[in-house]
Amino acid sequence: MKMRNILRYLFPLVLVFAIVSCRGKDGKDGLVNSKIIDLQIDQKEWRYTNAGSNNYFFATFDVPELTWNIYNYGVVKIYREWDTGTDRATQVELPYIKMNEYSFNDTDTTTVWDFYQEMVDYEYTGGAVTIFYTVSDFAYEIDEKFMPDPMHFRLIMMW
Repeated sequence: MKMRNILRYLFPLVLVFAIVSCRGKDGKDGLVNSKIIDLQIDQKEWRYTNAGSNNYFFATFDVPELTWNIYNYGVVKIYREWDTGTDRATQVELPYIKMNEYSFNDTDTTTVWDFYQEMVDYEYTGGAVTIFYTVSDFAYEIDEKFMPDPMHFRLIMMW
């Protein structure tokens, strides 16, 4: 009877020790690897499709660390970050959709309020990531002088 009690308490300790003492490399033993890459898009780096309809802005990054192994078997997430490198930094996972409002004077005395959505999303393939910026009213189709603000992103890969 005492031996059974000893084994009942000893077995969980041995199991915990075995789990904690496992070490591995490259995720081949079930452990997860990860890599974080900062991506910065300056205002002049945005490209415009100018395809006639459904236009949007985009920026493409070469990311050699994003291997086909990660593409096929890993997880890729991108976050937009504000106030990077400060204690006020915040981030949100893409796709990011935000409602905005703006006003303009229709006449000398009438102020008109209008609303639009901005969306930032992405796609990736082996070795590359593309970030997209679209505004729901497509107002920039009329005036191609519009450019999105600079944006900072965090690319997170896990495999």
